[in-house]
Amino acid sequence: MEESKRTFYFLKLFLITLISLLFIELTFKVIAFKNLFGLELIRIFIFSISASLIVAFISSLFKRRLSKVLVSIFIFFTGFYALLQLTFNNLLGNYMSLNASSGGGLARVVSQIPEFIKSIRFEYLIVFIPFIVVLILFIKCKSLLIYEKPKTLPTIMIIIFIVASELLGVLSVNLSILEDKNQIKSNKELYKAPTLLSLSLKQFGTLKFFERDVLYMLFPSDDYSLEIDKPTADEPEDIDYKREIDDTEFRELLNTETNSTIKQLHEYFLNKPITPKNEYTGYFKDKNLVLIMVEAFDLIAINEELTPTLYMMTKEGWYFDNYYTPRYSCTTGESEYIAETSIIPSSTVCTPNTYLKNNYTTSIFNLFNNSGYFTSSYHSWTDEFYNRSVLHVNMGSNLYMDFNDLDMTMPYGWPLDTEMFNNSYKYYADKDKFFTFYITSSTHFPYDYDTTVTRKHWDKVKNTDYPDVVKRYLAKAIELDESVKLLMDKLEEDGILDDTVIVMFGDHHPLKMSLKYLDEYSSIDRYEDFNMDRLPFMIYNSATEGKVIEKTSSTFDILPTLANLFDLNYDPRYYTGVDVFSDDETVVIFTNGSWITDKALYDSTTNTYKALIGELDQDYIAKVNKKVNDNFYVSDKILTLDYFKYRFKTQ
Repeated sequence: MEESKRTFYFLKLFLITLISLLFIELTFKVIAFKNLFGLELIRIFIFSISASLIVAFISSLFKRRLSKVLVSIFIFFTGFYALLQLTFNNLLGNYMSLNASSGGGLARVVSQIPEFIKSIRFEYLIVFIPFIVVLILFIKCKSLLIYEKPKTLPTIMIIIFIVASELLGVLSVNLSILEDKNQIKSNKELYKAPTLLSLSLKQFGTLKFFERDVLYMLFPSDDYSLEIDKPTADEPEDIDYKREIDDTEFRELLNTETNSTIKQLHEYFLNKPITPKNEYTGYFKDKNLVLIMVEAFDLIAINEELTPTLYMMTKEGWYFDNYYTPRYSCTTGESEYIAETSIIPSSTVCTPNTYLKNNYTTSIFNLFNNSGYFTSSYHSWTDEFYNRSVLHVNMGSNLYMDFNDLDMTMPYGWPLDTEMFNNSYKYYADKDKFFTFYITSSTHFPYDYDTTVTRKHWDKVKNTDYPDVVKRYLAKAIELDESVKLLMDKLEEDGILDDTVIVMFGDHHPLKMSLKYLDEYSSIDRYEDFNMDRLPFMIYNSATEGKVIEKTSSTFDILPTLANLFDLNYDPRYYTGVDVFSDDETVVIFTNGSWITDKALYDSTTNTYKALIGELDQDYIAKVNKKVNDNFYVSDKILTLDYFKYRFKTQ
């Protein structure tokens, strides 16, 4: 009888925990992935049983008051973690890793707590229903749990069940029958290294993902198989287009390297095909370059009446009509980082903050430095979120200046871009050749209340037919437009406008703005495929005729494309992206492993693909998936091992 009571005590705790956990997991699955059913549901159910057995067993070792507290804490924590993930995704467009939070992502959220709280949708709070119900149940039903001292036999049986459920869960990870065909990473790979956050959350659920995330942070896994293929690219027919790279020193490094991973990377890069030159090589050779990363630069910012300079640039410059900005863990900082390095950021840390002291011999700053340019960079805010004062200098920027260095006026909200452009121009305009990198901020959220920028331009938008949230965004876009016009006027006054190329791209779409507004005022369906991340990208030179470039491209392609246009001395094998004007296939790589090419797009979270041109070869999806996985692995090793320190140690 005593053993029966003891078992009943445990079973009640187990059922309360299991039902609560399943409710939270299924709620998260529906909200996050708009899908309840799938093969992964079996695995999530097994993991939930295992976790509930463990929690119930530990709680049953204590008297009912403490056991209630332990179960309640567990249910609250699970719901709270699910809420954090959903809100983080709503605010920044991706999910969070503890590693990324410790690397700077958490600091950004903490500094924007009001915006984070505003990003909590009502439906997210459903995850707290189990906690509330259990709390009421424990308070009202005092006789629900009757404690009995643990007995040996039931305890052994419970431990056996716990071990069996854990083994069954691990088995489910390794069963191919519970894995989608063409899945970009196997469940076994995700379990060992849950670096594709969205896919890992979908496959394992929030609680198991949290466990694997912690373990991966403490014990990183590295057993990826990097296949090295010998180059098969044909030599260009025109000998003038051949890109000559002397690999003598590189091969010596390969032969003398003792670290197996470094050696593998040497071999990988040596065997990558070298992208030939083309008719656009050196198109802008020896001209100046102003590269501008625009905060929240969206398609709706291009308006013929309100932002005439931006509109003119899309018509008279080179406009890339199928350009995407993939969002990674630290949205702004990592979009910038991609443009500077063409390296895939790590999903487990905030890359520009964690790896700011790595070797960046191949960065865009150093490429222009090596071609005799004066390089400089400017941002209209401080190092509050990203330590650019260290990172940019380490990447080769001869001069980096921020809000304080430029003696800018403290705003209500974000600073004026016109002030940054005006105050910084004198530092580079008199140089023989300059590469200037700007990071703007005027178009940053909020859009739901007035700031210095919106008040400055409100009269220009107040009588338009847009909703107020869009009016405020457009008021900020007007500030951006005027700052670019100011720059062009200064360049023209100094007689160097024709000798200067202006390139603009965005870090992400306007965060904290409903997608329905972006969709309503865009010329494309923003709900379709990955069109939320389809943004403006233009290359403008006043002496060059405008055109539309339809080839698919992304932030990864900016560096190699500009390096080719300016005929810089660069090795295309070191970059994730490619020169858009080459015959190489471009691949837009998203943080969850999804991708787009000219031929197809693949969604890793639903494991579905869509042909964009004709019929696809059956092996095409697997081939691109392998290429994407290789790029993730190689980029991770470049970062974690500081690979270029070894590659260029003799320079």
